[in-house]
Amino acid sequence: MKKLSFSVILSIFIILAFRLPSFSQEGRGQGRVFGTVKDENGNPIERAKIVCESLQYNLTLNSSSNKKGNWAIVGVGSGMFRLSATKDGYLPSETQTRISHFRNPAIDFVLKSVESADVHQAVQVGEASRQLFREATSFYEDGKYSTALELFQKFLEENPTIFQVGINIGNCYREMGDYEKAIEEYKIVLADFKAKNPNLQGNEEVAIVLTNIGETYILMDDVEKGTPFLEEALKIFPNDNALAYNVAEIFFKRGQIDKAIEYYSLSSQIKPDWPRAYLRKGYALLNKADYNGAITSFAKFLEVAPDDPEAANIEKVISELKKMKKD
Repeated sequence: MKKLSFSVILSIFIILAFRLPSFSQEGRGQGRVFGTVKDENGNPIERAKIVCESLQYNLTLNSSSNKKGNWAIVGVGSGMFRLSATKDGYLPSETQTRISHFRNPAIDFVLKSVESADVHQAVQVGEASRQLFREATSFYEDGKYSTALELFQKFLEENPTIFQVGINIGNCYREMGDYEKAIEEYKIVLADFKAKNPNLQGNEEVAIVLTNIGETYILMDDVEKGTPFLEEALKIFPNDNALAYNVAEIFFKRGQIDKAIEYYSLSSQIKPDWPRAYLRKGYALLNKADYNGAITSFAKFLEVAPDDPEAANIEKVISELKKMKKD
C-alpha cells in the first residue's frame, strides 16, 4: 500500500488537531444525553430522577422523566459519566458511558418494582421493607453512601431472596472508594445469578453486574482485569452499543487497534444509525494505515450524520486521503 507523503500527513494532523474538542470547564459542554425510563412491562415511568455524574470532574446534572418516560440532559461535556434512574418503589438502574459533545446514543432505563424484583419467585415485600428501600435510595441519591449502605444491607437481611440488592450495596462501596469491596459484592450477586440459572445468555441484569465489575477494575487502573468482564457482558447481552463502543475506546487507548476496530464495528452493527462508532473506527483504521478502510468508515459517518459539527473536517480528511491515492 502506498505510504502517505509528509505533506499529506501534516495536513491530516492539522485538520484533526483543530477538530479535537478540549474538555469543557468542570465537565460542562454542548453535549446532550437522553433516553427513556420504563417498567419491566414497557410502561413509561413518570418523574423518575435521572442523575448524570462526571467521573472526571466535580459535576452532577439532574433531570426527570415526563409522562411518556422521556428525559434529557443538556450542557454535558465529553468524557466518562455515570447515569442512574431512580423512583420510589422501584429498584434503581445505572450505567456508565462515554458522552460526546456531539450525538450520543439513547440511554433507556428499565426499572423493576420492589415487589417484582425477584421475578422467578414472585417475592412479595412488605410495606416496611419498601419504605426501608426508599430511604436507602434517597440517602444514595443525596450522596450519603455509608447510611445508604447500612439500609441496603438491612433490606437484604430481611429479604435475602432479592439478592439483586447486592448491586446497590456494591455501588455504595464503589462511591465510597472501596473498590475491592464493591467488586466482592458484585461477584456475590453474579454467583447468585449463576446458581439460579447457569444459562446467563440474554440476561441484561447479569450484563450490568459484569459491566460494573469491569468498570470498577478500570477505576482501579487495572484495565487488564476489567476488560474481560466488559467483553463477557457483551457476549451475554450483545445489544448494548454504548458498552461495545466503550470497550473499543479502552482497546484504542491501550494501542490494541485491531480489537478496537472489532468493537467499533460491533457498536455500529448494534445501532447502525449512530455515527460516533463509524468516526472512531475511521481513526483506528487511519492509525493502521488502512486508508481505504478509513475513507469508507469516514464516508459512512458522513452518510449517517451529514450535519454533524465534525462533518466538514472529516470531509477534508477524506479529500487528503484521496489525493494521496492519486499521487
